[in-house]
Amino acid sequence: MSVKKIGWSVGLLLLSSVFADEVALKNGDRLSGQITYLEGPYLFLKTDYAGTVKIDQSQVVSFTTTNAVNVKRDLFSSEIVGHGAEFKIVKKEGKRAQRLLLVDTDDGVVQMPMSEQISLAKINEKMPKRQDLKVTGNVTFGAYIDRDSTKTARYNWANTIKIEHGLWRHTLNGAFYRKTESDRTKSYYYNLGYSVDRFFSPHFFWQSAMSYQHDWIEEIRENTMVGTGPGWQLWNNERSAFSVATLLNYQVLEYRNDDHRENPQASLKWDYRQALMNQSIKFSTTGEVGRSFNQAVTLDLNLGATLSYQLTDAISVNTGVSYEKIRSKDGESRNRSVHFGLGYHW
Repeated sequence: MSVKKIGWSVGLLLLSSVFADEVALKNGDRLSGQITYLEGPYLFLKTDYAGTVKIDQSQVVSFTTTNAVNVKRDLFSSEIVGHGAEFKIVKKEGKRAQRLLLVDTDDGVVQMPMSEQISLAKINEKMPKRQDLKVTGNVTFGAYIDRDSTKTARYNWANTIKIEHGLWRHTLNGAFYRKTESDRTKSYYYNLGYSVDRFFSPHFFWQSAMSYQHDWIEEIRENTMVGTGPGWQLWNNERSAFSVATLLNYQVLEYRNDDHRENPQASLKWDYRQALMNQSIKFSTTGEVGRSFNQAVTLDLNLGATLSYQLTDAISVNTGVSYEKIRSKDGESRNRSVHFGLGYHW
């Protein structure tokens, strides 16, 4: 047995003789009890004075458990059985602080970066029910009215809802935009979308998607599309996420002159988000670019970018831009909008 292994075991033994598991928080508080479960953003601590307490992981600076535990790095990895575990934040000069989980096993100490993909459960204990369903979303809205010489008015609304369940990820989104100048409508449309991803590894997934857009102004009145294809999650953590997908689509275009076109199409999609300044500033961009195989549509582009500042955990100020363009033999559609408003997140 190595000296490091002996030191780890003796340390845990001495710790257990003083008190049970301990959790240290950013505000300086220390909670003691039994860590029964850790998954996603929450850690569950069973106490004698308050029952089971649910603690936000982002508020934890360290914890130690002396109980036997099962640990999984993610949904696809095998279980690691340990005699105890410790979480700590390691700071090295000139480098970003690392959030590490150390698990004491028969083969030594296993070290891994802490993330929301990790789950930890105390052995031989009735655990809180695993969080099988995770729902997140946001709604943004804005209005701008200028009653000077041009009498300009702009109204916009957008929402995104994500539902994660095991190996499945569902995304629903919608948007509405209307702009008038001097009592003349310059832009007026709405769109809806839905996609479902099924993961086969931490990175590879298969996506199926459908979308619909209705426009009251442009030559293309309706754009309906259904597609499917492989995707790759390059990374996904608390600060940032980036995924891409390539789809084979079936597209139906309805023109304002009542023409009707059906096109097979290939497209590339992306979804990127980044949190900055301790999660107070968030940037995201999504988009899709495609082209039909029959050359009827030479460009089908849809992209958006948003920058938000968190006023509270739920309320934010948002600004962003969206651009949509379809170039086809029978007509074109182009919409560009800049928005500013408030958002609500859950």
